[in-house]
Amino acid sequence: MKNILRYLFIITCIVICILPFVGMTVCPSDKTTENRKMAVFPDIIKENGRPNINFLQELGDYFQDHFAFRLELVSADAQIQSRIFKVSNASSVITGSNGWLYYASTVDDYLGKNTITERGINNIAHNLSLVQQYVEEQGAKFIFTVPPNKNTLYGDNMPYYLQYKISSSNNTSMLEQEIKEYGICYCDLFSLFKNEKEVLYLKRDSHWNNKGAVLAYNAILRHAGIEHEDYRDIWAVRLKTEYGDLGQMLYPITAEPEWNYFYEKRNMFSYVTGTKSVEEAWIETENSRGSGNLLMFRDSFGNTLLPLMADTFSKGYFSKGVPQNIAGYMEMYNPDVVVFEKVERNIKEIATEPPLIEGKAVDLRKSIENTDSATSLKAGESENNTSYLEISGILDNRFCNKNTNIYIRITGNNGQAVYNTLHVTTQESDYGYKLYIPKEKTGLDETLFEVIIENNGKLQTVKSLYY
Repeated sequence: MKNILRYLFIITCIVICILPFVGMTVCPSDKTTENRKMAVFPDIIKENGRPNINFLQELGDYFQDHFAFRLELVSADAQIQSRIFKVSNASSVITGSNGWLYYASTVDDYLGKNTITERGINNIAHNLSLVQQYVEEQGAKFIFTVPPNKNTLYGDNMPYYLQYKISSSNNTSMLEQEIKEYGICYCDLFSLFKNEKEVLYLKRDSHWNNKGAVLAYNAILRHAGIEHEDYRDIWAVRLKTEYGDLGQMLYPITAEPEWNYFYEKRNMFSYVTGTKSVEEAWIETENSRGSGNLLMFRDSFGNTLLPLMADTFSKGYFSKGVPQNIAGYMEMYNPDVVVFEKVERNIKEIATEPPLIEGKAVDLRKSIENTDSATSLKAGESENNTSYLEISGILDNRFCNKNTNIYIRITGNNGQAVYNTLHVTTQESDYGYKLYIPKEKTGLDETLFEVIIENNGKLQTVKSLYY
């Protein structure tokens, strides 16, 4: 009898192991809730006729993505781990208490850990100030806003092992100090949401609910001084139909809906683009009852803002592209208002991938010393906008302090001019720089680019390049 039980146990284990393989021939998994492409079946022979030496590894990746009943098994595992052990089986999702889920990428912000350096924060504010100056010189209003991470507002349900905060200071609080000094037009959503008694984010999603979206929308347009429908007199129906992004990541099959609010108002706008989802990277709208043109650079928090904004403006242009092609879109669409929205967890991108704007010429009348250095400098056509040249590099460490200003002097057959640069944070340094210049401004002949730095009022040329 014991032998029979042993054999039955062994056979059962073998069947369980083989079932996902066999099931792939009938019902392979071809969907994923993760933000990535699924592996494709590998070729044994590559296009060049040589054997694929990574075939077995790639076959393993394919099986991992496509084995039968994958989503069902992942969901079952997630339910067991979250309900019994109170942990998440998805690296991107944190299981909190009382059914709350959080994005793992927001933990550092929540704990005040691995914060951006002082220079890095200054880079962000410096770049925003140049963007604002550029936008206003084109005759448009500029507004910058940051949707808070969910746990910044509602951290009480974060798991116990993530409750010890290293510092009360975080990236956004440091940035808010800097943007005040730079005079940036900033719509503060942190104070706004913290003063609300009602919970305005979803439990199993990383974003605000529709009431939260309306609150943010009203604040942004009030900040811009634009008349708009404030939704105070429009009835909001509460329906349990919302499947959160975090819930679907963690429980791809067994995700449960939660409550959200839906305003009983018919949208007045229509899509100019063949838009099927507000998740799309580029969307254009028009509204015969609206007024003015809006250009909005957004991320996923802008999904619920988009219909509200589109119902206010005559024309709306909404971009998720990074870096933001501000110069190109402003030249093309001539907006009256430019909204720059960036969620708290991603504000560093404003320094790592600064927006594309035309460089601003400055007047440097002080004497400039010539100094040889290891500063890097390169120039070439921009991949982000082929009408522009992109000049970039990283400063020699000898010249780096938190207040260093970086300029590019361009000398060509169109004359000579000095431009303020965008400040760039790279993996190696917080002292990168970037300048975008229309090709026609550099002339057709050989052009000289020179990097000029300013420290404590002293100007030095630290690198030059003929292009």
